[in-house]
Amino acid sequence: MGQFTTILGNLEETGGLVVELAGDPGAGKTRLLTRFADEARRQGYQVLRTGCTTVTQNHPFRALAQLLNTNPADYSDSQSDELVALLRDLATSPSQDVPDSPPHTPGGSRCLLLHRVRHLLEGRARAGLVLLIDDLQWADPGTLEVVDYLLSWPVNAPLLLVAAHRPRQSALRLHDALGHAVALGTARRIELPPLTLAESAFLTGLSKDNPALLGLHQDSHGNPLYLQALAESAQQPVDAVFDARGLPPGWFASRVLAELAQLTPDETSIISAAAMLGDRFVLEDLTEVAAMDPDRACRASASLCDRDLFRRAGPGLQLTFRHPLMRQVVFADLDHCWRRTARGHVVAMRARAGTPAVELAPLVEEVPPASGDEDRHVLAQAAHDIMADDPAAAVRWIRIALRAVPEGGEFSAERVELLMALARAQGLADAPQSTLEVSDEMLALVPAEPRAPRVRMVVYTALLDCSLGRHGRADELLGAELRQVGEPETDEAAALAASLAVARELVACVSGTLPDAEQLRAAVRWARRGGDRADELGALSLLAARQVTLGQSAQAEAAVDACAGAADALVDAELAAHPEYLGILGWAECMLGRPAEAESHLQRGVRLAERSHETHLLPTLLNQLATVRYQSGRYVEARKAAANAQRVAPRTGSAHAVRLAATLEAVTSAQTTHDGRAAQRAAELSEQLMPTQLGPVSRDGHWHVSAALWLADAVRDCVNPAQWATTAIAAFGGPELPRVPAALRPLACEMLAEAAVRAGRPNPGWADRAEAAARPSSPAHRAHALAARAHVLTGPDAARQAADRYQEAARLFASAGMTGQQARTLLLAAPRLAEAGHPLRALALLERAYELAEWCGSLALQKRIVQQRLRLPKARPQQRTPVSPPDPVRPPHPPTSATAPRTPRTPAPPVTPATAPTTTPLTPLTDRERQVAVIAGTGLRTREIAEQLRLSPRTIDVHLTRIYRKLGINSRAALVHFMAETG
Repeated sequence: MGQFTTILGNLEETGGLVVELAGDPGAGKTRLLTRFADEARRQGYQVLRTGCTTVTQNHPFRALAQLLNTNPADYSDSQSDELVALLRDLATSPSQDVPDSPPHTPGGSRCLLLHRVRHLLEGRARAGLVLLIDDLQWADPGTLEVVDYLLSWPVNAPLLLVAAHRPRQSALRLHDALGHAVALGTARRIELPPLTLAESAFLTGLSKDNPALLGLHQDSHGNPLYLQALAESAQQPVDAVFDARGLPPGWFASRVLAELAQLTPDETSIISAAAMLGDRFVLEDLTEVAAMDPDRACRASASLCDRDLFRRAGPGLQLTFRHPLMRQVVFADLDHCWRRTARGHVVAMRARAGTPAVELAPLVEEVPPASGDEDRHVLAQAAHDIMADDPAAAVRWIRIALRAVPEGGEFSAERVELLMALARAQGLADAPQSTLEVSDEMLALVPAEPRAPRVRMVVYTALLDCSLGRHGRADELLGAELRQVGEPETDEAAALAASLAVARELVACVSGTLPDAEQLRAAVRWARRGGDRADELGALSLLAARQVTLGQSAQAEAAVDACAGAADALVDAELAAHPEYLGILGWAECMLGRPAEAESHLQRGVRLAERSHETHLLPTLLNQLATVRYQSGRYVEARKAAANAQRVAPRTGSAHAVRLAATLEAVTSAQTTHDGRAAQRAAELSEQLMPTQLGPVSRDGHWHVSAALWLADAVRDCVNPAQWATTAIAAFGGPELPRVPAALRPLACEMLAEAAVRAGRPNPGWADRAEAAARPSSPAHRAHALAARAHVLTGPDAARQAADRYQEAARLFASAGMTGQQARTLLLAAPRLAEAGHPLRALALLERAYELAEWCGSLALQKRIVQQRLRLPKARPQQRTPVSPPDPVRPPHPPTSATAPRTPRTPAPPVTPATAPTTTPLTPLTDRERQVAVIAGTGLRTREIAEQLRLSPRTIDVHLTRIYRKLGINSRAALVHFMAETG
């Protein structure tokens, strides 16, 4: 607006001038012309205004005549108006090009007529005249000819011609004339740019920091018209067809439909086909959907591009609507029956071309099917494919497919599949309450017959209820359905009975009750009779878990071996519906001290649950996986699994899963960082997970009791030992620990033995119980028993005996694949060995422990090891050739002293004092790092060290960073102190 005011102010001096006002439809040209007119009148100018339309394109000089308040249709000899006569003569004069020469040069009668029009306009403009022409792109050729002439030969009077047009729709002749005039200085160009974010905020009344504003601004492309329409449509009732937005407001639809009313029948057919095809389309598809001759379709498409209704969409021959809102208007105006027929053509056409179901589903959604297998299958497949990335869309598509499923028992299986998919999608959409509602809806919609779909639905719903803590309802559902099936008489009935029985015993196990052995044996028979290998695995895994819990070690070992073989023999397709069976097996393997095998099966279970979107199972599987990795000493990987569990657990609505995931994440963070607050938080969360004191069986179930014990083991160094021991003994049912599964009693007794010693009240009874509970075949059990005895040893030779037991326990932990426990036990052995008079051998154990802690990624354990080094008594180290440090890249397995690679089930040779290399506190450093540490310990600065060693200061800083990390310190002052203490 400021430019226009300036032009008006200088018009008396500049004389005739043309202003080009360029902008896309809706950019605000018409509104700006109105403001121009008001400003011109305010300054005393006469203002004449007109607009061009497609209707007047074939009427010569119609726009110019309307502008000058004349009617070219009434031309007659009786009229005295000289301008009317000139327009009549121009309209009837043979058309010919106007030469680029002055008017007095011979150039034909038409040139002289145009010169006289210019002269008459010059006369009218003596007192100041402003002519405003809107939509010049639709002007008739005669009007364009006059404008072109005025651009070449401006009038010598204060005449301002403002020509507003849409550049995309304007003729090349107009573009050329305007561009040439701008270059000569006889015209000015004002181009309306897209709105800024601040301008969009002003127009919509939204604040700049409102998230909705940014979306509206981007979707409108900075166009005021589309911005206003989008803002109003956002307030309309939700319309699922167009990205869950409301339809465009009525005034916008009327404006678009008025523009479309001028189309030919062929153009209307093509733009209707385009609305069915979606946001982008090509000519071949338009031709097929419109059922039109290719040549006619090509001409109609070209015409729509000329009208700027279609635009090129990137490289290639793809087209798109001028704006998505236009497509919505066109689509909403289509006849519903034609829309359904065209939709069928589009889906079939794109399916033949291999278009993914995710891209076909929006087309089906726009015209929801009343029936039709193909449409339902497209929606179901698309929901499955997009569920992980956009669960809300998956929910929408599944509900549309469900409404299209015909009534009748033959469609029960399809209805069940869709309902189960709906529950999964609701879970992924972070809507646990909706998942509960869906589970109730499931049973209401599935008839009792045929029986197979009903049983599958009951099992799924019961497990969903179980994951949400509704154990009683789950057991009731499964029991009632099992009674309906009765004693199976056919193979099919046997398979159904097996599925129900396994699910019921699984619910019992999770709720804290031991599964019924007789029922599980019956389930094994039924599953074998029905040929269901997956349910057979589930029953066998629950039997093995029962035997592990009861401490029936020989039977449990054999049962777990059989289950592992059966699971590995099944392909993923057979287990896809039951990843929880791998979770049961993994838990049993973990309880038996087989972390490598447990991790393998749990990883497979997680992969299957993610692939099938079984959200309600993922937190449990991921929590188990994090626990197993922690037991293996792979703390960084355990933290990743815990973080994933923490991410998905809230979707299930299970408070216990959320708490367990948060505790695991805190525990792993405490190990992998130097954050003392993380350790304290981990200790607090672990204490909260202790089972409630309700008698011999925890209401939280054996799995949760086991998790609580493992977590307590992880934070045992961060808690008050006396307080923890009191709480633990009460929580686990008393000194006999009846609520602790037999497989974990050696661990529990060892922890209580250490807590008693740390509290200043050694209790050898805990070591006795640990030794009594340990299975000779279990390296982990024997290791905990040895460690428990080492904790409580007293007497004159106790230090040496304790050190020997700790080292043997570390060897057994290594053979069990429990690297973190191995490192911690070596840390406990070192001070006892030094106390027995062997400080150098103690240093060797600490060096070994440091290597293992580094492999585990445990910064907390590394720090404790470095602190223990400083507390060892001084000893004069023997001279030895420096040993190069281990490769900084972490190996796939923790470093061992054995020459052959360690396998999880094969014990590795121990590092004994006799074979241990002579070490010092600086052993972890390389020769160069040791050299830098010694010089830095004298207090020299980085530049002085660099000059002495002839290295760059940057290199010295890199060495110091590595020295700090390896020695567990964090400053130059700490290094000086460390070197002074080391001597």
